[in-house]
Amino acid sequence: MKSSLITIIVTNLVLYGISETLAQSIVSYKPTLPRISFRYNDNSPSTRLSFNSSLDSSPETEDLSDVDDEGIERFINFLQQDHESRPTDFSVQPVPLELSYFQFNRLAGFMCWGFILAFVQCWWYKFLQIYSKDPKFIEVLRKVLTDQLCYSPVSLFCFFTYGTMVLESGTWDDAKLKLGKVYLKTLLLNFTIWFPVQFINFLMIPRNFQVPFSSSVSVLWNCFLSMKNSSSNSD
Repeated sequence: MKSSLITIIVTNLVLYGISETLAQSIVSYKPTLPRISFRYNDNSPSTRLSFNSSLDSSPETEDLSDVDDEGIERFINFLQQDHESRPTDFSVQPVPLELSYFQFNRLAGFMCWGFILAFVQCWWYKFLQIYSKDPKFIEVLRKVLTDQLCYSPVSLFCFFTYGTMVLESGTWDDAKLKLGKVYLKTLLLNFTIWFPVQFINFLMIPRNFQVPFSSSVSVLWNCFLSMKNSSSNSD
């Protein structure tokens, strides 16, 4: 209540991070995809060793044709070397473990979008208080209509543009192409979901908790938007 902007910023960073993590896990997960990778560089074409973290893996389901025997043997020899026998020019350079399917730069970009949106949301919910002198039902109805007919179309347009040009390093032409594919369909779906959600929000939720409430509900919605933004590239 004392610092609504900071509250919204922190809330958005956390919830948008959860949404993007969930979206990437759903879109990128495949049972046969290695979950963790280890690679090292020995001044030759890089060799990557992959380890599947699935507990249900069995010899019957493993594809032995994908195993790089030579790379594994060289890796084992590298581990067996003592420190004194290793080359001093660091020709063999181990690289830390990494997730093979998760894009941390995309996570950071999505959280950055939530950070930017926090400033807009804080101002917007204060602006909607111009209807506070109306009777309760009329006030709520006018807030919902204003929010959905003015804020939602603009924010959705900005999201797909940001997602294309920032998250995917695309161009304005790429953004226009994506907007032509998914914008209207997503906007119609937005109306069917957010009209009842915002009606409940403005009618029942105290003013100081309206933004955190809508941000909490939007975890799944933002997860859907992230999946829609990435999947539209392959349509």
